[in-house]
Amino acid sequence: MHHNLHDSTRGRIAFDRLARFRRGWAMHTLVLVWGALVAGGMGLIWQYQHAAGTLHTAPQRWPADSSLRPSPDRWTLVLFAHPKCPCTRATVGELERIINHGGDRLRAHVLFVKPRSCAMQPDWEHTSLWDAAQRIPGVSVSADIGGDEASHFRAATSGLVLLYDPSGSLKFRGGITASRGHSGDNLGRSTVVRFLTHGTADVDRTKVYGCELGIELEET
Repeated sequence: MHHNLHDSTRGRIAFDRLARFRRGWAMHTLVLVWGALVAGGMGLIWQYQHAAGTLHTAPQRWPADSSLRPSPDRWTLVLFAHPKCPCTRATVGELERIINHGGDRLRAHVLFVKPRSCAMQPDWEHTSLWDAAQRIPGVSVSADIGGDEASHFRAATSGLVLLYDPSGSLKFRGGITASRGHSGDNLGRSTVVRFLTHGTADVDRTKVYGCELGIELEET
């Protein structure tokens, strides 16, 4: 009887140890899986934020078929935007900083692309982004119905900025944010400001981050 009790006690101790081991192993596995999922999610977010949009070769001279006219005595900036692209809010904010630096030397246009499929929807393009752009002093805001102007300038991605000098020559094309929806110092904005203040810069293009404008353009 004594031996049976002793064996039973040892059995319970062994079982308890095994149960604790299994619980510890399970918790350790859950922590590892959770960490892997978090790391994977963060990686996907980082990849999305830094996934650049398509940047086509824009006209080196102001396109003659554009309904917009470049300024004969100032730089002309054109920003193409999708009115419902959340990434472009940061671009509008960076444009305002550019205007604050060199607004007297610049004429700026913001064109919100409105697909023909939405032509019968009144005010489809009049979003909070439109309002934010309109609040910037001296900026002209208009709708690009059907993406005609975007086609003339070969714009495919929301947030694209094109900068032309007073002679109508393209000097810069690209984005003015460091990633999708990211506000703050970046190469695009500083390059545009340098062109406005010094007439020259070390780069003439940057990556552009934003939603597709839905314009069918061939790759160049």
